[in-house]
Amino acid sequence: MSGRESRHEPWWVDTGRRTFWTSLQAPRRFWLKGGLDTLDGPARDTVVTAQVEATRPAFSVVIGIGGLFLMVVGAMEAMGATPGIGYGAALTVLAGLCVVAIAVALWRLQSWYLRLTLTLVAMGMVGMFLSVPMPGVDTYVLARIGLFNLLPITLLALLVRPMATWLLVAVVVLVSILRVALHGTPPGGLWLHALYLVAIVALGLVLRGYRTGFAIDAYRVRQQLWDQANVDALTGVLNRAGWNRVSVPLYQDAAATDRPTSLVYFDVDHFKQVNDTWGHERGDEVLQALGRVLHARQDDRIRPARVGGEEFAVLLVDMTEEEVMGFCRRVCDEFAQTVDAAGVTLSVGVAHRLPGEAMHMQLKRADGALYVAKRRGRNRIEVDGSAPAAGHGTAGDTA
Repeated sequence: MSGRESRHEPWWVDTGRRTFWTSLQAPRRFWLKGGLDTLDGPARDTVVTAQVEATRPAFSVVIGIGGLFLMVVGAMEAMGATPGIGYGAALTVLAGLCVVAIAVALWRLQSWYLRLTLTLVAMGMVGMFLSVPMPGVDTYVLARIGLFNLLPITLLALLVRPMATWLLVAVVVLVSILRVALHGTPPGGLWLHALYLVAIVALGLVLRGYRTGFAIDAYRVRQQLWDQANVDALTGVLNRAGWNRVSVPLYQDAAATDRPTSLVYFDVDHFKQVNDTWGHERGDEVLQALGRVLHARQDDRIRPARVGGEEFAVLLVDMTEEEVMGFCRRVCDEFAQTVDAAGVTLSVGVAHRLPGEAMHMQLKRADGALYVAKRRGRNRIEVDGSAPAAGHGTAGDTA
């Protein structure tokens, strides 16, 4: 075993190394997408949203610094400490104040397109008033250009979405082209100026690629830790702790808005007999089969979990009693088809929420309905009798 293989390195060291090699081996992914295309849709949306919110304060501060640059330069022009470039000290200070106002708005606004538009406007204003002299004004602006170019390097490191990244690059390039078009070849020659511009963009994109790479891996590590703590490793649905974390807030929100809520217990009949006859491996396969059936139906309204050995609970929100019964029957039928050779069935207990009822009381009623199903011969669905019935769902419904 090599020294490198024998060392246990933290995930962030591996992330840095992989990000470096990705920049060389898959430049399109690194430079254009920042590695976000390695995630599926929901994960990518989560990572993008998290990064946007995490970088929002720093992003606003950088834009605000651009406004302060303009205000300070305008003040220096008013004092005669630096030559102007044709806009006048007062107008330069006013432009700086506008950019600072945009920075404050960026911190508060939620619309991504409006924030992007204001960002591009702010960068255009800073670029023009700081580094593009008015026609006919012959002022050496190299130091002012350098001051302006500090901003895109920092902003590119903070930007997340590819569209925003390349639009910012376009603004920086357009400002540079306008400067050359109005005042000719800059000192040092056009090619050196172009190299300077490319270096600015490249540095910003390198920082952006590394930040995105670390954000993606941090998300994966966090998701892995969450799964380890909240997901049942055997069946793939939530465990009891995870179900409490997810279902309690969902239940409370539904109760607060008086939306229909049902709780269902599924219990595998004669599960001990399966273990005794076929072995624990076959018993695990039975539990996995039920886990797959429930997990396939999981969405914002349906939250299943394994809460005991062969016992599963499901929270259903915004579903009528007819829909809940249909859900239970479909789960029972599909499970029976999947494990037909094992000869096992499901007993089901259902409780629909009563007005003002707490979750633990509704769970107790669902558990009671489950025991009624067990006593009445198993392989059946029982609805707690204290729940209001609408011509259906009475005790004795079977799968």
